[in-house]
Amino acid sequence: MAESDGVLGDGSQLWLTSSADVLTKVKGLMSVNRPTLSVAKVEATDHDSNKTKEYIPGHGDVPELTATLKYEPGSATDLLILEHLASREKRAFKIVTVEEDGTTQDNTGSVFLMTYVPDNAPLGGIRTATLTGQPGPLLQAATTV
Repeated sequence: MAESDGVLGDGSQLWLTSSADVLTKVKGLMSVNRPTLSVAKVEATDHDSNKTKEYIPGHGDVPELTATLKYEPGSATDLLILEHLASREKRAFKIVTVEEDGTTQDNTGSVFLMTYVPDNAPLGGIRTATLTGQPGPLLQAATTV
């Protein structure tokens, strides 16, 4: 496998599920992370450990989803996020990531939204909002058309 020169994030997507159970693309996405599982270490040292700490894998944790998007009050994306946030429901979502060769991967799971914070309306600047949510583990597969 060749060494990568890096991959541009252009083309990444975030999809959230509406109250009508329709997976809907978030418009104006500027950045999104792909939360991946981290596993805690649990110390398992005993008297037979030869004075060296020993560890076993502990519980897994999936960090928060964080996205930045162009903020347009009253837009379809704004209303989708506000409704999902107010519902306090875990719903299906998808992050589409772009591979080095231009193909895409769908990262799917469920998420409940925690915050949706518009910026302070900078004078002469573009409005943005930050979205956070708590996902469960993600499944990754090649995008199917």
